[in-house]
Amino acid sequence: MDWPSLAVHALWWGWFPAFLVTWEALPWGGRLGLLVLGWAVMFWNYAVLHNHMHVPIAKPALLRAVVSRTLGLACGFPFRGYSLHHFNHHKFNDGPGDWGQRRPGESVPRYLVRSALTPWVWPFGVLRQVWRAAKTRRRRLELLLDFAVVDGTLLALLCWRPAQGLALLGLWLAGQVSIHWLNLAAHFDTDARHRDALATTSFSTFYNFFFFNAGHHQAHHLWPQAPWRELSSATQKLAAAGRIRPALQTSQAPINPRWVTRVVRRYGAAPCARQTESTITSGTPSAGT
Repeated sequence: MDWPSLAVHALWWGWFPAFLVTWEALPWGGRLGLLVLGWAVMFWNYAVLHNHMHVPIAKPALLRAVVSRTLGLACGFPFRGYSLHHFNHHKFNDGPGDWGQRRPGESVPRYLVRSALTPWVWPFGVLRQVWRAAKTRRRRLELLLDFAVVDGTLLALLCWRPAQGLALLGLWLAGQVSIHWLNLAAHFDTDARHRDALATTSFSTFYNFFFFNAGHHQAHHLWPQAPWRELSSATQKLAAAGRIRPALQTSQAPINPRWVTRVVRRYGAAPCARQTESTITSGTPSAGT
């Protein structure tokens, strides 16, 4: 049982019922404050969702299944669909073949908006990809269940209280823009063709303490199934072995305004890095989980 991660997820279990129950009684200022708080809770819960996809934060099968569904609902991602999408990312490391790769000539704002809107506005391409990746009957049933949980909850709320349903959708979109930003920043100036340049490593104490060592992204891409507690020591080993490029190390967090400005300016319309083959195989645990 990963108690720190479960504690962060418990914050959403406090926020979501409050959102459902208090919405009608709150003035517009109170509703806005509730949504801002919800965005922060969602953003933090994404760190938990990411960990849970790689190393489940709850071991009992039933509890793990429930946590998977509720974490997906917290972030607006059907859990199994997003996990298949994420493991594709680990297979191709933001290179060609990665479904979430930035397109050549695509600016940062366009990438973020497109990535957040695609599953909601034009989902067929994404659905086709994750459906094919699911392969087994169990995975496909799980995929259907997760879409029913997330989209069903949103549809029910839109029918019950349209304004509140739109507010939840807006919250999910804003949160998902932030989530896609993390992926963009973590692969800023990286090169999927080289094992020592798969991701950017952030040594920000604040970011790694509160976001479960998410800054140690190079180590995470080399050892996707390593628990978050081991990523700091894994990074130290990589650095000692010269397997982290100095240019891909920073003391800033990806949410630091200075890093945001630098990435937005530097990316501009530069083409994406090329890649000729996957850097991990289908036998790697993350690719088959």
